[in-house]
Amino acid sequence: MRLRPLILLLPFAVTSTLADPILIQGPEQSHIDLSLPDGALPPAIGAKNIQIFRASRDKPELTDGKRWTYNHHVDMACWKGRLYVAWSSGEKDEDTWPWREVYSTSTDGLTWSAPAELFPQGVSNPLRMHFFHAPNGRMLAIAGLRRGEVKLTDKNRDTLVVREILADHTLGPYFTLLTPTPSVGSEFFTNSADKGFVEACNQLLVNHPFLEQQDYGALLADRRMKWHESDDKNMTLKAFSFFHRKGGALVGICKKGWVTVSTNDGDAWSKPVIPQSLVTGTGKVWGQRTSDGRYALLYNPDHKNRFPLVMVTSDDGVTFRDMRVVHGELPIQRYVGLNKNVGPQYVRGISEWSDDGSWKDDAVWVAYSVNKEDIWLSRIPLTKSADSWNIYSPKWAPVSLTKTEGVTLEDRDPYDYARLFQVFPAKTKVTVSFDVFASQVGDAPLEIELFGGSTSRCPVRWELTKKDFIVDRLPCRIETDVQTGKFTLFKSDTPVMKDAPLAEPTAAFTGISFRTGPPRPIIDRAKTSVTGDSPTTLTRYTIQRLVIQ
Repeated sequence: MRLRPLILLLPFAVTSTLADPILIQGPEQSHIDLSLPDGALPPAIGAKNIQIFRASRDKPELTDGKRWTYNHHVDMACWKGRLYVAWSSGEKDEDTWPWREVYSTSTDGLTWSAPAELFPQGVSNPLRMHFFHAPNGRMLAIAGLRRGEVKLTDKNRDTLVVREILADHTLGPYFTLLTPTPSVGSEFFTNSADKGFVEACNQLLVNHPFLEQQDYGALLADRRMKWHESDDKNMTLKAFSFFHRKGGALVGICKKGWVTVSTNDGDAWSKPVIPQSLVTGTGKVWGQRTSDGRYALLYNPDHKNRFPLVMVTSDDGVTFRDMRVVHGELPIQRYVGLNKNVGPQYVRGISEWSDDGSWKDDAVWVAYSVNKEDIWLSRIPLTKSADSWNIYSPKWAPVSLTKTEGVTLEDRDPYDYARLFQVFPAKTKVTVSFDVFASQVGDAPLEIELFGGSTSRCPVRWELTKKDFIVDRLPCRIETDVQTGKFTLFKSDTPVMKDAPLAEPTAAFTGISFRTGPPRPIIDRAKTSVTGDSPTTLTRYTIQRLVIQ
């Protein structure tokens, strides 16, 4: 077990001061164990991880139709009762032609449309953000304007192409919005006959914080934040997110944890600093005000690794605490590619500039890339609810919850699994009973675990396979006691393993997990690309009548 004390994680070039604009409180950072995919941290109760898009070279008809495997640079919006997620899709490498910007929508957050082009391929290039809800009520989609074979760098993405997302969710014609050379193939936005569209474009162009989200303020030219020109070579201000505190101060957070504050809505900014307690790396940090009037930060809590994805919350937008895991799974990276990091990364939610207010839900919604090849979404509830299940639901291994039929895990994914777990109050002695219905059993086993604290630390493990399902319904029971350090497993009231020692010590049991596959090791980047990346024989398990005593 690799424990990382807090003092070893502090940025060497930055010192903490009482004036730090962000403070992360709590012991969690010093307890992170990066030999486990969830860092050995407690989970955000009720978080739902939903895969929006899964890449595959072997089944393009089920994915994007192109066999492309690089998917990254995610952004989100809410428009007319739908969630929008857009991202940059490339053949296999980061920022290497060919690429295109695509998007998907959902009316429930669970089922997502197939990716469609946000702009025609060849017109656009990747940006940090893709949606702007203008003060006049129009919703705009933007991307960088591609300029022939010019190689993309962080600092030359200073052009824009724009189109409107109409009220019926179709896309209007596209125009050049911002470019050093206006005659580059598409009409300039001022040529549109729609005065409301032109007004919305002008409202975007005067919004400094929105445009500042692009690296180094490249879209603002001489209007950009002056700190981009700092003599401090470590001050790389990239991938900003912004939120307003209750008093009106605008907080900006970017890669490596640089934080700056504006009291005049972006005209001037405090000198950026890295708060000592905000430990993160080159993945994005997402900050927002939540629907309950509080605040949330989501990021990867390590200087190097882009896992796990965690959330901390705050009452005032200054002091954050209660670090909890939002996405603690780490599937293998299936495809080799340039600059492809592993883990859930580059997280973005619904910003105050991409929200029309039509999505009413007491939760935080964020989208992100996993391994820079698959696109995921998480819903993190802000209050306790009757639905306390956490789910991990890939496209080819979905999890479904119903009030009358229990919970169902399906699996046809050769490189991933379905998982759900439920957290319960800590118990030193526990009896758990449930029924398993195996309506279709393929090769994926059902892994049942009792965990303590972290969902990766499981003193009790039980695997059910084809041979265990002579009948469709299998009553199961687990009895265990921390004091004795033993557990007993029952099938149909018959002991099948009696007084077995716990796999590892624990102070208490805090939850139960069901998963269609065994735990997997952490693998740092793909060395070769997989083959046979196609749906396998279906396995389906349904869990009913779960009782925890």
